[in-house]
Amino acid sequence: MFSSTTSIAFAIAVSCSHSYAVGTTPRGGERSVPSEHAGHGAIPFSNSGCQVWDFTQESWMEAGTIFPDIENASTGTVKWTFPLSSVGISAGDTIRFDIVSSGDQPTNPGVDHLSRSDQATDGWGMPSASGEFLEYVLSGGSGSQAYTDTVGDVFDYPSLDIRWVIVGHDAQNLYITVNLGDDVFLTGFANFLFFLDTKEGGTTTNPWGRPIDLGGEEVDVFLGSYLLDAEKGVSFRTWAPNASAVALLGDFNDWSMWSTMLSAESDGNWSRAIPTASAGDAYRYVIINSGVQYSRLDARSYQVTESTGNSIVHDPKGYFWQTTDFVRPDWNKTVIYEMHVGTFAGGFSQAITKLDYLRDLGVNAIELMPIWEFAGDSSWGYNGSHPFALESSYGSPDELKHFVDEAHARGMAVLIDVLYNHWGPSDMSVWQYDGWSENSLGGIYFYNDWRATTPWGDTRPDYGREEVRAYIRDNVLYWLKEYRLDGLRVDGTKWIRATDDGGTELPDGWSLLQWINNEVDAFDSNQLIICEDLAGNDWMTKTTGKGGAGFDSQWDVYWTHPIRDVIVTQNDSDRSMWTVRDSVMSVYNGDQTDRVIYTESHDEVANGRSRVPEEIAPGDAGNWFARKRSTLGAALVLTSAGIPMLFQGQEFLEDGYFHDDDPLDWTKTSTYSGILKLYSDLVALRLNKEGNSSGLAGGSTNVHHLNDNGKLIAYHRWETGGVGDDVVVVMNFSITEKQTYRIGLPYGGQWYMIFNSDSTAYADDYDGIGSDVFASSFPYDELPYSGLIDIAPYSVQIFSQLDTLEPCLGDLTGNGIVNVSDLLMIIAAWGTPNADITGDNMTDVADLLLAIGEFGPCP
Repeated sequence: MFSSTTSIAFAIAVSCSHSYAVGTTPRGGERSVPSEHAGHGAIPFSNSGCQVWDFTQESWMEAGTIFPDIENASTGTVKWTFPLSSVGISAGDTIRFDIVSSGDQPTNPGVDHLSRSDQATDGWGMPSASGEFLEYVLSGGSGSQAYTDTVGDVFDYPSLDIRWVIVGHDAQNLYITVNLGDDVFLTGFANFLFFLDTKEGGTTTNPWGRPIDLGGEEVDVFLGSYLLDAEKGVSFRTWAPNASAVALLGDFNDWSMWSTMLSAESDGNWSRAIPTASAGDAYRYVIINSGVQYSRLDARSYQVTESTGNSIVHDPKGYFWQTTDFVRPDWNKTVIYEMHVGTFAGGFSQAITKLDYLRDLGVNAIELMPIWEFAGDSSWGYNGSHPFALESSYGSPDELKHFVDEAHARGMAVLIDVLYNHWGPSDMSVWQYDGWSENSLGGIYFYNDWRATTPWGDTRPDYGREEVRAYIRDNVLYWLKEYRLDGLRVDGTKWIRATDDGGTELPDGWSLLQWINNEVDAFDSNQLIICEDLAGNDWMTKTTGKGGAGFDSQWDVYWTHPIRDVIVTQNDSDRSMWTVRDSVMSVYNGDQTDRVIYTESHDEVANGRSRVPEEIAPGDAGNWFARKRSTLGAALVLTSAGIPMLFQGQEFLEDGYFHDDDPLDWTKTSTYSGILKLYSDLVALRLNKEGNSSGLAGGSTNVHHLNDNGKLIAYHRWETGGVGDDVVVVMNFSITEKQTYRIGLPYGGQWYMIFNSDSTAYADDYDGIGSDVFASSFPYDELPYSGLIDIAPYSVQIFSQLDTLEPCLGDLTGNGIVNVSDLLMIIAAWGTPNADITGDNMTDVADLLLAIGEFGPCP
């Protein structure tokens, strides 16, 4: 959320003496008919195109679309230009291929195969078969080769008879030109299928499911082209139910006021297809209501010049996806990194250069703070004014796609923050969009009564109006589909399901949340949809089938605030281990992935609060206390049940408080390189990268040791149990070092210390206190085994049983050798259970003799 003024910026309404009846054409403008193309906003269309498909991970994935050159289609010639990167090839490669003409039905076979000089099929109902695949070598900087098929070998339709093909290339592109026996558009259903074998492996299938036998050839690139006719342009549609006329102005008509009028549809929409418009054109609507002209950006602008500028026609198919084999991490094995693009790097292109850094840190999900177009160029983003448009100061739509593409290539999912509890409050074209409103409020997209009020202005959307509900649902799916995102965080859902004070429920808001979650699940149930509700409400993450809102997870403020208090408070006596226990053990609906846990987020390090190290040691966020206690909090986040989240810069002790014009201080990655390594090591353990800590992502937790006086806590985490899975976490929340301190352990034998926050690798002024521990059969903490540890002040240790050779029972120091130090520990513990290695709960001569018998290096 954010703090802002509640002012509303009204679009200028210019008085006009003209009024128009629906369907009339003012001032000699062209009479129009509604667009036949689906979709709101500016949607480019073409009845001739070519889909590019890649085969990876045992399935086909569409990478993008190119549009062929059809200028000479009437003579039977069409040319396709493919960027080399779009088909995964480069100079020096050899491709094997077949080119096939076909019809437009899924059951149509290949009519003519370039690889064959005879008829490939006996008819539309019969499968076709390729011949021996042809070859083309991308030698030198450029080149080309002709392939002929002089035999008229189609069973019907000469316009599908391939006569010759030229394949060529240069440094950037692959070119394929096909010539047919007649006008390409003669049939009105010509399809062309390009099968490319560019590397080892692949499939004998095709993503269009055509009945075509490739003769055993395995292909990894499929180019599916449809050539129906030469029609192309842009379809414009906007919802303005109270308008009497809508004019369209843009680059395509020289911004002529009355030359292009939209046509009214029966449901309050106005539309028109413009053949002369194309991607990149700027445009606006002028909506006329009761003789008044309202100049508006498109309510569904997919790109804008800036928040008060113009809408831009965006080509959704202009980007070629390079990473088509990304697999999202399981939710319980996800570590989120919350990022504000502007202060993290400046924009998406700059942020791409930092992705290797995040990969090395180990996180596998990036959650972007809001990226909708907002007023000005600097903001947290929670004042989004154009919900479908990307913030122009961060980059273009293709730059965001490139960012997602590159993140996926490094194994990182990308989520974005969206807001439906309010919009604006400034620079909104949707405000009084078609000129109508009541009570001087927002008009058709908003409540126009007491329900409009939010902490950020009177701009709550009307959740009860079907068109607004559809607008929000479409927005959710647009971002997920168009940008191949992996999830969303929905901001402030408490203000969607209820009014300002939370006292009056909004049933329409609740049902909207259920609907959009159902719609997302129907599209892709593996998307991670998180809510920020801040009420600790189990119903937010119950399924809609059980009456819940249907979110997958929620930010858990009831984790954050108690844990921050425990680590920030100055006096050890004020740190409650009971609070830590309750936070570690609490989950929603019995599912650890139902909550996102963190000590820092954009809200928690601003709005009167600061970064955790800054709150621990104001003005000296890098001192020993700030480093020690802030990383205690990080260790809690990364070892507890829940989806852990870090906020940008937390991993290198960023200080002060978060502000949208204060970029990260990247020099701290060097200054506090040890702390950065500590975070990286914790993330690696959480994700079991070394195979010794899978239990940290497991669903089971047992807080078995709690010493509120001594300020120490220990808990056991596991998934299935066993070597490499069972993990024990021990935390000392006091300034006092604990020596020869007994804790219970779930299993006997050697427990290896796989993490120690007091390691000298993390800071020169740390002491490296702690070592492996041997669990003897001395019951403690209601567990059958226990061991003795040394742990430094404000430190965390993590133990695991590794799949190694049987440990030496006498190696009490855990250094791999039974020596005098171990014998002295036995003598010092004589008559107590503290150094028992025989399992009789007493340290005596039997233990001494066993250790002497193992004297020397462990096997």
